Amino acid sequence: MLNKLSPIFTVMIIAIVYVIIFTALRIMNKDIKSGTKRRNKRRLVGLEIVEPGNSINLKRGGVIPIQGEITIGRRNGNTFVLDDPYVSGHHARVYIRNNEYILEDLGSTNGTLVNQVKIHGKKHLKSGEIIKIGNTVLKFIG
Repeated sequence: MLNKLSPIFTVMIIAIVYVIIFTALRIMNKDIKSGTKRRNKRRLVGLEIVEPGNSINLKRGGVIPIQGEITIGRRNGNTFVLDDPYVSGHHARVYIRNNEYILEDLGSTNGTLVNQVKIHGKKHLKSGEIIKIGNTVLKFIG
């Protein structure tokens, strides 16, 4: 009787191993596909340099990424330093709140323009808006 059951057990064990391998391959395939979707959903948010103004270290088309918060000004302590006499030491900052990006003028002497309009305090940014700080022109990408 044991001789008759032995081939049945062998076939069952082989079938279980194949099911485990097949399940593992399906899970790995699903992980690989969802991993590429996550990367594609991640978008670049930043300030594209349209006109570098007086700053020789900036190039047209370059993008300053925004991750959390950036500060803009003439002093070295800023995230984004502009070599421009019309830019204040601490001129403006861009930060994210509730999935919205906000540009804030930090009481600069010459002001900050968005779409050729001087802002006072904070302004919610929309993709494609043009920001002018001193002689530097930037486009918000987001």
